[in-house]
Amino acid sequence: MEKTILLPALLAGLLGGSTASGQVVARFFYDEKGNVIRQERDSNGDGRMDRWIFYSAEGKIERVEQDEDFDGKPDLWLYYENGRIQREEISGKRNGRIDLRYFFNSQGQVERKEQDTDGDGRADLRLFYESGEPARSEEDRNGDGRADRVTYFQGGKISRLEEDTNGDGRMDSFSFFQNGQLARKEIDRKHTGTIDLRGYYREGRLLRQEEDLNGDGKPDRILHFSGEQLVRREEDSRAQGKFDLIEFFAGGKLTSRLSDSKGNGSLDTLDFFRDGKLIREERDSDGDGIFDMRLFFDESGQELRREADTNKDRRADVWVTFENGKRTLQEEDLNSNGKVDIRYFFKDEHVVKEEQVAEADPNPPALPFASVQDELRSLLVEGNQEGRSAATTTVKEPEAAKH
Repeated sequence: MEKTILLPALLAGLLGGSTASGQVVARFFYDEKGNVIRQERDSNGDGRMDRWIFYSAEGKIERVEQDEDFDGKPDLWLYYENGRIQREEISGKRNGRIDLRYFFNSQGQVERKEQDTDGDGRADLRLFYESGEPARSEEDRNGDGRADRVTYFQGGKISRLEEDTNGDGRMDSFSFFQNGQLARKEIDRKHTGTIDLRGYYREGRLLRQEEDLNGDGKPDRILHFSGEQLVRREEDSRAQGKFDLIEFFAGGKLTSRLSDSKGNGSLDTLDFFRDGKLIREERDSDGDGIFDMRLFFDESGQELRREADTNKDRRADVWVTFENGKRTLQEEDLNSNGKVDIRYFFKDEHVVKEEQVAEADPNPPALPFASVQDELRSLLVEGNQEGRSAATTTVKEPEAAKH
């Protein structure tokens, strides 16, 4: 049998309340032994109880129900064990359905949070705490009951993010953070269980992206970025373990390309572009690592001029002029002093005239030929690009792949 004691508004007024005289602001219910088993309170003085407290036989709080929006129905529940809070439940949408739960440890600290964000009655977001700080969150974004996004925290900042992007139950995207900023991202694009795309970041901006195109675990394509714009692309197009194509970009446009045209593992051709059109090409025709031929092109792609080093002194000794794609003049340096000694005039690829001259200067003057690696280093410096190109290594495994 319960006993009920009412606390009238008069007492509430003495305690500082502003409720009308005689209005009940609290009720206490007792068992036969005189122990309080339930307490009800009207905290805002609207005449309706908005807080209910339930006690155990030992007089300890077991449960608290609270009406947060004063509509007469509880929307917050607190559960206790031996006087210590164990769980908090909230109806965030004020519809009587629980959509948020907090679980507490023996020290009264939150150790887990569960939330139903889509209103289907099942928790799809869980946040785990350690020593009162967020340690891990798990999200079920497709409603299959499995976590497809897991976020890890350290020192209150995100440290790692794992995602299942195709809903097969396996994580295929992994993001790593430093001081709360994205530093590296790894993706299994083919969902085979093997990482085939890696991105490296600084201050949240993409610096380098590595792609494994053939599934051998090594990068076959590397993209370099500056200010989120592509500045360099390196590719092992033949899966030989060496990068055989390097392209440089400025303002989103291709400016130069260094490639292995013969597929023998050595870079031998350097192309220069303007507005997407080839304007000059340098070739290492004998594979000694030194360019020995230089070709110039007009806007239509036809060859205008050619320079060649035939005696390996890195200076041009043959100059060829073209008109409408056909050779019209060939000049040669016969004694390797950088001067023109003889000229051949052509028509329809046949010599029609020959002139011997006394050490004439080539027109226009020819630049000396450089080594492939010197040109590569120069391109890197010109582009103010960070890091050594993977193509500068001669070992089987590209240096850029070692992480």
